[in-house]
Amino acid sequence: MAGQVQKSSVDNLRGSDETTVQILVDDLLRLHIQRIETRVVADLFAVADGQLSPSLSADLKGWAARATREILDLPDGDILRSFLAEVSEIPAGLVPQRLRDAVAALAAQSSAETVKMIDEMAKVWEEETPTPVVLPIAKIKAVVPKTRAPVKARSSSAKTPAADVDPRRADYIRQDVMHTLARVENGIKESVLVGGIRHRSPFKDITDSEIKAELRKMEREGLKQKAGELRIKKTGERWGMR
Repeated sequence: MAGQVQKSSVDNLRGSDETTVQILVDDLLRLHIQRIETRVVADLFAVADGQLSPSLSADLKGWAARATREILDLPDGDILRSFLAEVSEIPAGLVPQRLRDAVAALAAQSSAETVKMIDEMAKVWEEETPTPVVLPIAKIKAVVPKTRAPVKARSSSAKTPAADVDPRRADYIRQDVMHTLARVENGIKESVLVGGIRHRSPFKDITDSEIKAELRKMEREGLKQKAGELRIKKTGERWGMR
């Protein structure tokens, strides 16, 4: 339909591990709810109330508060009733309590026709409580050789990064970077990429600076590759593949 706003969408938010959720919602959280598929709006509300790390929880709860205000600001008429009709098509168990409460609050400022829609939706929701979201734990294994010659100890004054001391760390970072960037079209914020790599890493002492150093090294090496070969590049605060 001409003039229709194209809405953003992602799949399987409720079934993705937290690191994947961070990647999937990175761009969505900046959009107005009218620019996001309504079923995804419901998923975002649901995930916001799940058990999350402090950083992701803060981002999603901040979005939920803003999205609630945006719902309440929708003008009564075709725009609001179109939104409500899309919400009503979502299975009752997948409509989170935050979204139910926002819809209920609309009744105080809406026309009789809209209130009738809200009342009908409330009756359906009374029959089924929202299904809580429990994000699965990521299961990513690093490819690590079974045997390796012992590494000689270095003095405490040595400045060589840990990735240079143990090549397995650099290999892990590179594999994770390529795997992650291959799954996103518009790149990903450095903080999200680095945080995800650190979260998944089998090396518990891996640091942000170590990961960023390897990212910069990968970017420098990419400049020497032939055109058409996969390489990574940082633009602003985002890393992407080209």
